[in-house]
Amino acid sequence: MALISKVKTWWENHECNVRNSVDILHVSMSVKPKWLTKKVLVNGNEVEFILDSGAQISCISEVTWKNIGSPKLTGVPCKGRSFTGNEFSMLGSFMASVEVDDSKQVLVTHVTSEKLNLFGLPWIIEVENKLGYPIVSSIKKSEEPIKVLEIEKAQSKISEIVNKLAVQFKKVFEPGLGHCTKMKAHLYMKPGVSPVFVRARPVPIGVKDAIEKELSRLSEIGAIRPIEFANWAAPILAIKKANGKTRVCMDYSTGLNNAIELDRHPLPKPSEIWAEIHGSKVFSQLDLRDAYLQIELDEQSKKVACINTHKGLFEVQRLPFGVKSAPGIFQRLMDKLISGIPGVFAYLDDLIIVSKNIEDHKVQLFEIFDRIEKWGLKIQLEKCNFFKEKLKFLGHIVSKSGIEPDPEKKKKISELTRPRDVKELKSFMGTINYYGRFVSEMHKYRGPLDKLLKKK
Repeated sequence: MALISKVKTWWENHECNVRNSVDILHVSMSVKPKWLTKKVLVNGNEVEFILDSGAQISCISEVTWKNIGSPKLTGVPCKGRSFTGNEFSMLGSFMASVEVDDSKQVLVTHVTSEKLNLFGLPWIIEVENKLGYPIVSSIKKSEEPIKVLEIEKAQSKISEIVNKLAVQFKKVFEPGLGHCTKMKAHLYMKPGVSPVFVRARPVPIGVKDAIEKELSRLSEIGAIRPIEFANWAAPILAIKKANGKTRVCMDYSTGLNNAIELDRHPLPKPSEIWAEIHGSKVFSQLDLRDAYLQIELDEQSKKVACINTHKGLFEVQRLPFGVKSAPGIFQRLMDKLISGIPGVFAYLDDLIIVSKNIEDHKVQLFEIFDRIEKWGLKIQLEKCNFFKEKLKFLGHIVSKSGIEPDPEKKKKISELTRPRDVKELKSFMGTINYYGRFVSEMHKYRGPLDKLLKKK
């Protein structure tokens, strides 16, 4: 494996990283098996790869991508060409957790239309001694380089930046719950309040397993811990998410929310964010894993945020989503986190980075990732987007062209049923007002509806 260091030196210094056509090493082996393969874990799923030190990227097939859960892809303007000269499509790339034996890395992974999983040179360099194979016995640059993949210059540069982020800030992408090092959350109690203890609610058979699985997960990551006694306790609710999974929510509306003061830290105004985003051309989006739960409650607040379940009492250790003070507390943290970094905006756990060019974007990304790591926070890789020309943010599409309504939201508005009473009319007005800035003379259209709202 000593020869891998030679490959590494060549790889780091060679100009191929910034050229439109990638020159691939000519590799010869003293022992030539049909295939050298290695089984590794990709996002926790076992995948068998062909080891190919002649490939300048590592890639998986579309079938494999679906088998590991179809992680969100970042578009790549790439052209692929096999050693036979046949072109194939590149579907995109994503940052994957790659585990080889006891070595875990977060690495750039490409998805192709080819029916092969290739463990390419970038991955080989990262894991070096973990492969267990004499990968190469001699290396020389071919006089007529084999062009395995022809990647456009911009995308090659972007992939290199994202890969460096993954290597330099490994802890940020690691599984598990982040733990904010800069603050603890405190719930301010109103004077003279008495404890409210609510019994556990019956659990429907259809969601019992899902609830127990989620309670077990929350316990394992340290978000809750079992206790024998509590003065305060709230029941839980099971809510079905869009992806089919079950979310366990603490129902603090039963007592605690009436007993605590509202944290009035303001949320950013979308209109002000839109104004500052104007003129940007490069966009990235980060999503904090189990966002609120990354903030620990102080000891006093833990005593009042207990939950009562069919599995017994649990003391909540982290800031729960259902507490009415949670949005204000979390936004305060985010405002401090991004303070002083230009082009970075946060609306609760939705964090966006905008720039006019790739170089500025690189600087901003490294600065915000450095701060995220120092603050003990973690990112949910599957929900991140890097170096996009446009993306969804706060119900809108942001791009170099400006701000536009999300087509999916527009479709839902067009499918709204006619309001039948004042309550439904208020709901309807709230929905259309969000996109009012895109409708000329909106006041004329909503005038008759406003009159209806004023009627008793």
